Order: sequence, then C-alpha cells, then structure tokens
Amino acid sequence: MRGFAEQHELAEALTDLCERCVTPDYVKRCDEAEAYPEEAMSEIAAAGWAGLPVPESYGGAGGSARDLAVAHRVLARHGLAVAQAYYSLWVLSANAIGGLGSDRQKAEWLPPLAEGKLRIAFALTEPESGSDAAALRTTARRSGDGFFVNGQKLFITGATVADLIITVVRTDPDPADRRDGLSLLVIDADAAGISVRSLSKLGLRALDLSEVFLTDVKVPVGRLLGPLDHGWSSLRQQLSLERALLAAICVGAMEDVLAAASGYAKERAAFGQPISRFQLVADKLVSMRVAIEAAGLLVESAAAAIDAGTSGEVEAAAAKLYAAEAYVSAAREGVQVLGGYGYTNEYAVERHYRDAKYMEIGGGTSEIQKVIIARSMGLM
Repeated sequence: MRGFAEQHELAEALTDLCERCVTPDYVKRCDEAEAYPEEAMSEIAAAGWAGLPVPESYGGAGGSARDLAVAHRVLARHGLAVAQAYYSLWVLSANAIGGLGSDRQKAEWLPPLAEGKLRIAFALTEPESGSDAAALRTTARRSGDGFFVNGQKLFITGATVADLIITVVRTDPDPADRRDGLSLLVIDADAAGISVRSLSKLGLRALDLSEVFLTDVKVPVGRLLGPLDHGWSSLRQQLSLERALLAAICVGAMEDVLAAASGYAKERAAFGQPISRFQLVADKLVSMRVAIEAAGLLVESAAAAIDAGTSGEVEAAAAKLYAAEAYVSAAREGVQVLGGYGYTNEYAVERHYRDAKYMEIGGGTSEIQKVIIARSMGLM
C-alpha cells in the first residue's frame, strides 16, 4: 500500500496529465456536444492510469482504495464526467472482475482493462427497482450451455460506449428470500437482442445515461461472474468502494467550484473593493473550504476501512452522504457568488450546478445512505 508521500506523487503526476488533456475548454466542449471524452480517456489510458485498479499480476498497478480515492479526486477537479467515466467503465468493472472472476475471466478481461482497451458498463437499476435493487425483474433462463436474458435496465452509465455490460439478472424466479436468486452475467454490448437508448438529462452530459433493452439475449455459461443465485451478497461487497469513490469525485468537483468562485470574487469589484472582502461572500467561500476538508477526511476514513479489510459500509455511506450534499450546496453557492455570470455557461459553476444533483442520486441516494447509517445506530 502506498504511503502519504507516494500518494502525493500520484496526485501530482495525474494533475500534470490532466492539465494537458482535461483542460477547461475541452471539458466545456464535451459537455456542450454531449460527447464522450474520448481523447482524454485515451490519454489517461496511454499514461497507465486505467491499470490503477487492476492487480499487478494482470498488468495493473494494484492500487488501494486510498490510491483510487486520490485519483478520482484529482480527475474530478479537472472534469467530473472524466472522473465518472473512469470509475464507471474501468474501476467498477476491474473491482468486480478482480473480486468475483474466475482465473480464466481475469486473464481474459483484466489485461485489456489495464490498458484502457476495454470498457465495461454495469447494469443494475430497472424501471421498478432502483434503491430496492432486489426487486429487479430482468430474468436469465438457463438453456443448454447458456442463459437467455430478457428485461430492461435503466439509468446505465456509459452503455453507449461500452464493449461489455455486467448485468444483474434473476436466475431463480422463486427464491425463499427475494435478495437470493440474483446473478451477474457479462454480456457483449452488441449482442443480438440488445438495444440501447441514451436519455436526455440535466447534467453529466459528456457521459451517457441509458436504457438497455434485452430480448432473448443468449449468454454463455462461462460469462457468469461470481456464484450463481448469490449475486446480491457479491454486489454488497462492491458498494462501499463505489460510494467512497463517488464521494472522492464530489470532493474534487467542490475544489473546482471553490477555485472558480474565489478567483472570481477576488477580481470582481463592487463599491470600490473586491467582493471577496464582503463578509457574506467570504462566508460562502469559507463554508466551501471547510466542507472540502471535512468531506476529504470522510473519504479517507472510508478508504482506510476498506483497505483494512472491513466492509467500510457505514464509513462509505457517511462519506457519500456528506460529500454529495456538500457538493450540491457548493455548486449552488458558487453560482450565487458569480451572480449573473454564474447563470451562464461562461464559467464552470453553471455546469457544476447541473452535474451536482446526480451525485445525490447515483450510487445510492442520500436517503439510502441515511438508512444505512441509521441501522448501524440501532435506530431501524
């Protein structure tokens, strides 16, 4: 595991890369065109960063949860959509395959993931099963040497650019417990019977959020990831890291908001002085700074718990809850500091105002994080 000095070097190296390929103008163009940040992701992969979550034995760097938190924070400081793409299409799948895959599956998928040559989306949510994920209805019926999958997935990040989709399906139609009978299948994104429709949305426009329709999609038995009928317990092992890293993304995005708002406040004059000298404006900027520090510590706590081998469930829930809500607040106040300019797309705070809301929903809503924390307190 890397120490503090090594993680500082990691952050500096990734910052240098982002300053070259994830520039404000580039991020703005991708957002306006609703275009996947192909060039930036290719540069990130070429520099070896796609391999950070992949074990060394499969060509990666074997990064810890703390390493990954640092990387996501830096990426989000430069472009939230880039950080989200990095997580959704590389880190999430590398973590799932590394933890659940057979030796053959790891050998097949992890090396190209480490090189950034493979993109894997993750499909869990459905029209009638969001926070209540165990209510999903997509079925996988065993027939001969494979499964036939039928159903619909909703709000799937990166499905239009993915090569594979890890899909959560119901393999036992009548389990004793509804959280049993779920399995994970790795499906080719262009398999016969799959259609994908990108949804128009408020923010995070450079990365698609899609509906995925599956009609009699045949999946070989060898594409079963993890144990048959016990996908839910496997999923829970992935959720803490997801929430910790989404919280890290929020921290990096808040840093960008603060930089934009404080820079503007120091330059914008009113009544003969910079508006940063007005107490009500300074109060907003100070609150952002404190929230960044607090959220960063919560992320470190969650990542340390995961690296220590515990579930980190409560720590990750606390980090995501606080960081996501703090980001929404910082984006709102950032727009307020810039006034009329904050309402235009001349400055990045307008994009953050649109993007931030997603972080209170994706990866488990703020309400779900509160339920997890409440249960740990014996309140529910």
